[in-house]
Order: sequence, then structure tokens, then C-alpha cells
Amino acid sequence: MPDVTRVAEIAAAIERIAPPTLAEGWDNCGLQVGDPAARASRILVALTPLPEVFEEAEEAGADFLLFHHPLIFTPLKSVETGSLPEALLARAVRGDRAVYAAHTSYDAAPEGVSVALAAALGLRGPLRVISPRGSLRKLVVFVPEENADDVADALAGAGAGVIGDYTRCTFRTPGTGTFLPGEGTDPYLGKRGRLERAPEVRLETVVPAHAARRAAEAATAAHPYEEVALDVYPVDGSPEGCGYGRVGALPRPLTAGELCEHVSDALGSQARLVADPEPGRRIERVAALGGSGGSFVSEAASSGAEAYVSGDLDYHDALLAESLGLAAIDAGHAATELPSLGPLARRLAELVDVPVGVSRVRR
Repeated sequence: MPDVTRVAEIAAAIERIAPPTLAEGWDNCGLQVGDPAARASRILVALTPLPEVFEEAEEAGADFLLFHHPLIFTPLKSVETGSLPEALLARAVRGDRAVYAAHTSYDAAPEGVSVALAAALGLRGPLRVISPRGSLRKLVVFVPEENADDVADALAGAGAGVIGDYTRCTFRTPGTGTFLPGEGTDPYLGKRGRLERAPEVRLETVVPAHAARRAAEAATAAHPYEEVALDVYPVDGSPEGCGYGRVGALPRPLTAGELCEHVSDALGSQARLVADPEPGRRIERVAALGGSGGSFVSEAASSGAEAYVSGDLDYHDALLAESLGLAAIDAGHAATELPSLGPLARRLAELVDVPVGVSRVRR
């Protein structure tokens, strides 16, 4: 396992899980407090920046705090330390603690908040995204035919070539590459000062925009040439698995009331049935979205789901769901996001060389 102990390296590891390019423009994800060059010895993952989380971090010796909700959400005009969030900002600075926020970047991540919620509710796949996010790139590289598989393997390892439930998707077209090696070159094929014509393959694939640089670097590292001809350009579409909410199937059909009880038991928090347009109907497909999901009611209904589980569903959200024939359950903002902290900590622990723990604070 790599020796990842500096704040900047831990931040980079988080961003492999929750790419910043998936974050909304109004959000504030990323490193919010701390010196990127400083070292960290312990990470604590929590939902919300609260005084009790900071107390827990101080007791545990955690000097890197990874929150879902940002400590700094809007620009600060002053730092008056008698109230939140300024008091916690000052506390982090005084304690030399780094603070990172993975908010909508983790909400929209391929294995993010709603995936964990769907798992907690026992929804069966394949899970489909309710509201896609992110963008795609087409990556094209020209490579000798005998090296094409090696480059394709490298691209797949960097997250390229995923289309639906298929992986390692590429298209290959044979052709002839020409190049004239200069005096300072060390060509893999041909000789300096002589025009070379080489049989090559045009190898192309799709890659999420947030992984395009990593994929290009992987392809270059696997390529035999001293200088690699490689193009990356935008294409329509969203990366597989990136976006808000997931739709899946219940292990067995339930009425809306029974589903509400199931949600309460699964999350350990009392859920509320706020819309039940067809009392007694047996529900099989459920849309789940962690956090504040009121603005996604229409998309949940369009997904083919018969019920929607989220947080912060208000009166008008419930009326809209009912009009669309969608049962709706408000399971609470925090309760629908908390299941995602454990998976986030476990994945991060695989990428860094410092202990990673989950806060005992459940809000």
C-alpha cells in the first residue's frame, strides 16, 4: 500500500472516490482548512461539522476531518468565533486539523451516498441512476498492434471503457502511422533522420471526464513510444453510475405502509409516509436518494419507481408525488446519508496509509 500521509495525498485519495468535477457549481467541496504539505496521522469521517465531532477528533488524535457537509459553505466576510461555523473553523486552525468536504461530489459518485442507502434498504440491482451527473470524454490513442492489448488493459484499469454493464469496451481501426525521428530522439521503431511508416491501431474508448487525465497517463505509461499520439475530446452523455439517487427492487413486494416500517427499521430512525396515492398497492421498485431529495420527485417518478425514499420532503413535494402516482417516504436528511459514511471510510482506508475511523456522532 502506498505511503499516503500528507494532507494533499489524502485529499487526492478522497477525490478518486468522490471526484470534484461531479460537484454542483453552488457547492463547496474540497480541502477547506489545512496545509496541503502537512502530514496527517489519523482520519475521522463524519456527516456534519459539529462541536461534538471536533471533541471526538481531539480525543482520538484525528488530525484530518472528512465531512460530508461543508464546514465553509458560503463565503465568510468575517471570522467571529462566538458562533458556527466560524468557531469550528478557528478550532480546526488552532488544533492544526485539516478539514475536507465531500458533499455533492460524493452524492453523485459511482459508489456514493444513494448507493449506500439502497444497500441499507436491501434494494436489488441492477441499480439505475435517477438523475445523471458528470460528462464523458472520448479518448483516442494510436499504438502498434502488438501493444494494443497492454494499452487497453491500462485504460480499463483507469476507469475507461464502461458502457452500461459492459466493461473494457474499445474500438480498433488499423492504419499506417508516419513519423520522422529527430536527432535527439530514441525511437521505438525506425531510425533517426529517416521517415518511418508503421502499421498501427487507432484505439478509442469512452472515459468519464473526471478520470480522463488518469486514463491518459495510464495509456502513456503503457505505450512503447517515446512520444504518444493521444487525443481526448468531449462527447454527449454521462458516465455510468454517476448521479443522484438509485432505483432498485425490493426483495419482496410491500405496501407503502409496510415499506415505511421497513425503512424505519433499516435506518434505525422513524420514517414518515407522506404520500400514498394507491393504498394497498404492492410496491416492488423503489427510488432512494440520500439527503434532501424534494427537487427530484419528478425524476424519481419518471424512473419507473413506485415509491420514493429520501429526506426533507415537504408538503408540496408530497402533493407532487401523489399526483404522479408515487408513494413517498421522508426518512430524514441525516438518516438517509449516514449509511454512506462506513463505505466511504473503508474505501479511503484502502488508499491511504493512516487509520480511518467513522464518527460516533449520528447527525
